[in-house]
Amino acid sequence: MPKNIIDTNLIIRFLVNDDPQKAARVKKVLQESKTANVLPDLVIAEIIWVLSSYYELDKVSIISKIRALIHVKTVDCNKALLDQALANWEKYNISFVDAYLVSVAKLKSLNIYSYDLKFDKVDGVTRIEP
Repeated sequence: MPKNIIDTNLIIRFLVNDDPQKAARVKKVLQESKTANVLPDLVIAEIIWVLSSYYELDKVSIISKIRALIHVKTVDCNKALLDQALANWEKYNISFVDAYLVSVAKLKSLNIYSYDLKFDKVDGVTRIEP
């Protein structure tokens, strides 16, 4: 199956529908079963940043949109890690990037070197100051 990588701006058009023609074209790409659409973790982080900063969407709405997106049949992404990162972002008062780091640490049984005290409130993660 051929694969293509998806850039942030396509997903933003689709999620916010600020340009209905472009959003419709992206929807068609996402619905094609002949192509796997690779969605890198970094693109997810950028989508979240754009939706929260530029579009000022609330966390609950963003999480809902991203969860739906990563489970689209033609989207090829790190679903398990991203699902965990979204859950940690939802549960704790930390940034998405920190939630992602927490998820990596939990999935790989790693500690986190950091001066950020917010990691201390996350269950199952040990923060270490060097």
